[in-house]
Amino acid sequence: MPLLYASCVKRQPFSAMHASGESLAQEQNYENAILALNSLQSNFSVLQASVLRKHKDDCKHINDTIKYLDRVGLTLQRLDTLPAIHVSGTKGKGSTCAMVESILRSNGYRTGFFSSPHLVSVTERVRLNGIPVATDTFSGHFWKIYNQLLALREHNQDMPSYFCFLTILAFDIFLREAVDVCIVEVGIGGRFDCTNVLRRTSTVGITSLGLEHTKLLGNSLKDIAWQKAGIVKPGSDVYTVPQLPQCIDVIEQECHRSKANLHIVPSDLRGYCWAKKPSQMEDMCSIVEMNTSLAIHIATSWIRKAQKVAQISGPLVVTKQTVEGIDDCFWPGRFQRISYDSGKTLFLDGAHTVESIEVCARWFNDKSKRDHKRILIFNTTGDRDALKLLSTLLSTVKFDAAFFVPNVAVSGAMRADAINHNFPFEQQMQRCRENRTCWDEYMQSKNGFVHESVDSVFAQIDKQFSSVLADSDILITGSVHLIGAVLTALKLERYTYTSPT
Repeated sequence: MPLLYASCVKRQPFSAMHASGESLAQEQNYENAILALNSLQSNFSVLQASVLRKHKDDCKHINDTIKYLDRVGLTLQRLDTLPAIHVSGTKGKGSTCAMVESILRSNGYRTGFFSSPHLVSVTERVRLNGIPVATDTFSGHFWKIYNQLLALREHNQDMPSYFCFLTILAFDIFLREAVDVCIVEVGIGGRFDCTNVLRRTSTVGITSLGLEHTKLLGNSLKDIAWQKAGIVKPGSDVYTVPQLPQCIDVIEQECHRSKANLHIVPSDLRGYCWAKKPSQMEDMCSIVEMNTSLAIHIATSWIRKAQKVAQISGPLVVTKQTVEGIDDCFWPGRFQRISYDSGKTLFLDGAHTVESIEVCARWFNDKSKRDHKRILIFNTTGDRDALKLLSTLLSTVKFDAAFFVPNVAVSGAMRADAINHNFPFEQQMQRCRENRTCWDEYMQSKNGFVHESVDSVFAQIDKQFSSVLADSDILITGSVHLIGAVLTALKLERYTYTSPT
């Protein structure tokens, strides 16, 4: 049965849930693990307050993570034994990490992968050999860590944040499972991110950079680059794609300061020596091609170090096993297509920056069919500029209708895995109404609609836009969390870990 949690329930500390006489041991299952985990989220007002004092708290995430790691017996010295690849960036860091993981697994290595956010289940964030950890594995590690931290806290608020807790849990699982290598995706930024407690990462990746999370990371590309380059470690090999001059200058300075080796990889795949060509190579859009190029170099560098083979200059030889890893890579919610119901094709892409929305719009315009109805389902949260995102979409694609909806799958209830106290429902609804106003003004039409849940959106699509004469291509974008809500509402959760093709 799906794990449901009423969306109107007021958040409270999980310790308050034990007021009944039930044994704590009987309650230590996956469902209650997720409720306990959700109690570690910051609500919207706390998050806003933290933004205002961010400069005072820059190192807090790192210091707190070290403190809590030590409390559960994961010292930095022990963490140093974890073979890790660390990746930051603005665009495509999740998909690049997924490609690196798939390549390493195809080459025979046992992998761990920590990423965020999840689409449907929290377990997606911690993967072993490409598969989300089982719920019993997750809950076993969760309760061991949670109970230790609860017992050792010095005051009621002395617990890690949601993301910090999951970072600790992932490291604990990877160490206990003795993976050959783990691929760790930065949460936000890099320099002060919880994941940056890693001190011995010899291979580092930085994907394409752009403006994002400006209230937290800074208002200029130089600020963003300084944050992202903060994961560079002394003597590490740092791989990045061609960047804007102000970004590459900052990365070069950080590498020089850390005596790290900077490698700028080709932005396309034409110059490689292929054992065989990837099956989808001709159909890759430019950003996917660039991320694939970066992933090849990151993975190949790590393999050579593991095998104690010297790095070589000249054109890179891409082995058959590496190509198989590229072909087998599946990363849900990014340039993903799913045939659904009769005559509907879902186009899922979690783009949420102007640059990534631009690529998403070109992808949809190229892959959707001109004689189909083109429908947009959109939401955005946080400090994203919805007007810029929408105008970028509309400059490339002409839609027949648009639906603005919060990241809620079904009216009246929400999966516990999907609860996000950072962006409360009413705040999301207000944003949806504003987005519809932007749409109406830009389109000079009234074919924009606001709904309170995804199931309600599809009910209107079925009633108003579906017919035997016109198939529909439906683009869902603007928020990764929205994609999770769509997959949940349509009962397509299996496509978070298996490809529809």
